Amino acid sequence: MRLMTPAILIALALAVPIAPATAATRVKVTRFHLGTPISPAPISIQTGVGNDPQSLEQQQFATAVAAELDRLGFTHPANAGSDGDSSPPLLATVTVKRESREETAANKPLTIGIGGGGYGGNVGGGIGVGFGIGKRATRTFYTTELAVQIRRRADGGAIWEGRAVIEVNARSRDAQPDILVNKLAQALFRGFPGESGRTITVK
Repeated sequence: MRLMTPAILIALALAVPIAPATAATRVKVTRFHLGTPISPAPISIQTGVGNDPQSLEQQQFATAVAAELDRLGFTHPANAGSDGDSSPPLLATVTVKRESREETAANKPLTIGIGGGGYGGNVGGGIGVGFGIGKRATRTFYTTELAVQIRRRADGGAIWEGRAVIEVNARSRDAQPDILVNKLAQALFRGFPGESGRTITVK
């Protein structure tokens, strides 16, 4: 029986692949409505309380929401028609919330022990190797929530509202602003108006 040296054991241990962390790319979506048909109509978009309407991020989300509403047949002031009405009957409020958290992960220490009895020539041997592989790494995750409420301008009554939430690794592709914004807006309005009160997961 051939005895493996510590150098060989260490080389084998380091050759074990370690799967990289993957970003959380699924979007959780919840919608609420009155259960009655929502007919497309001219609509204007405003910024929610606590958000800066002048920020680039807010403008990106407002643009993405407007694109989804246009796709569904709604129109906004820029293309509402030639009647000159600057106050569409519907109003969409766009609110964005962002949080971050840090996660520290570490690989467990690896210990290899081999004990031997008698080998050829009555020679006994034993090898014990204990070491840790990997290092503690800190990863940052962003949680972003996009909430939209559509209500009648005349009486302020809400006819539809929804929110889409995603958590992504800061280094993942989905963390890029343009990808993140469109991913949330498209998930929020998928299957509009959606099943009221149910939370679904959109890939």
